Amino acid sequence: MAQGGDHKQIKRKLDSSDACTMTKLSKRRKSRWGPESMASRLTGLKTAITAPMTSEQVEAYALHVRIEEITQKLRIDDIVPADDRRSPSPEPQYDASGICVNIRYRRHRERLEDERYSLIQVATHIIPSYRAPQGYVNNRGRIKEKVYIPAKDFPEANFIGQLLGPRGCSLTDMNNKSGPTIVIRGKGSVKEGRSRPHNETDHHQEPLCCLITADAREKVDKAKALVQAVIETVATTPEHANDRKHQQLRYLAMMNGTFRDDEGHGGGGWKRPRVAANVVCRVCSNDGHIARDCPDRKAAGISGQSLIPPWRQANRGQGGAGDAVDLSVLHFLSEMKTNS
Repeated sequence: MAQGGDHKQIKRKLDSSDACTMTKLSKRRKSRWGPESMASRLTGLKTAITAPMTSEQVEAYALHVRIEEITQKLRIDDIVPADDRRSPSPEPQYDASGICVNIRYRRHRERLEDERYSLIQVATHIIPSYRAPQGYVNNRGRIKEKVYIPAKDFPEANFIGQLLGPRGCSLTDMNNKSGPTIVIRGKGSVKEGRSRPHNETDHHQEPLCCLITADAREKVDKAKALVQAVIETVATTPEHANDRKHQQLRYLAMMNGTFRDDEGHGGGGWKRPRVAANVVCRVCSNDGHIARDCPDRKAAGISGQSLIPPWRQANRGQGGAGDAVDLSVLHFLSEMKTNS
């Protein structure tokens, strides 16, 4: 009899626990669509699409919505789902400091970060000019590659100046066009006397190079093409024909407020055409010299009187300063003829 009573008592306890569990589930589930999430209310994106869209547009929009939803969850720390029914936790794992590294919070956070990373990689390929959410930093699988600068082969070329540009604007433009981060490293990348961190001392002893860091191979290849184009231009083009340098100097003058737009107004770029002087000698009738310098003048027996222009001979005898000049010239020519 005692055993039968114990069996009935255990059965009543199990029934009461099941009823309590069903009551909790009914209280927690307010609708058949599942529990509400705080992140889903903060996304600010419409999930009911009413406009006509193609299948590609719908897929791209779904990717964008899911990425924003995960970003909102990570931002407001709504990571662990509010569900008491969960699978058994794995065995705890500890690091060197004795801290458990596989707690439930960290496992769910890593799961969301992995999903967001894979979705962003897909969105980068199917959505043109897609940009990751603000504050997104991808530290997994980053590709680093160096493009060495031939500074020793071309010591007179200013590679660093044309890569950086005025106040670093050229390097910033290359970063924006290609996507990755481009920095100049190696010996000569920092001016002498400027302080630098101790942990970067080893980097400045290496050969001069451009360090390209990105999360995709396509971005690295695009940045390498831009850097190599600049290096080839600097190494093979003279400074007076380097359009890149001219544009940088123009932009620097605009930033300093000293720019003058004098192009097309007869500036220094205009070259004066070479025109041969049409000079004909009256003695020998040859080109290239005047009668006074003619070597055939003495052989022809031309006196100084005949060298005076007709208009000056007509004015002779009228007095004035012109007669004194003519007399002095004639006297000088006669002396030269006597001495010769």
